[in-house]
Amino acid sequence: MSPTTVNLYEARPRNALRVASVPDIGLLQGIGLRVGTRVVVQNRYTFGGPVVLKVEDAFCVAIGKDVATQIAVTEASS
Repeated sequence: MSPTTVNLYEARPRNALRVASVPDIGLLQGIGLRVGTRVVVQNRYTFGGPVVLKVEDAFCVAIGKDVATQIAVTEASS
């Protein structure tokens, strides 16, 4: 059974995730968000606010809802 793909904005907080696809936005590449990158949603703010991610257990970054909905993720298998 293959893992379910959801957009980053819909992902459940505190779960380890792997990036499945990323829009072609240079800033995302610059912060290390590439296919295969491990991320954890730390917080998702209400009313269309940003998603705060921990990237590769290294640092946290906030991604706006409009971009977060374009990033596909799956559950990480450890």
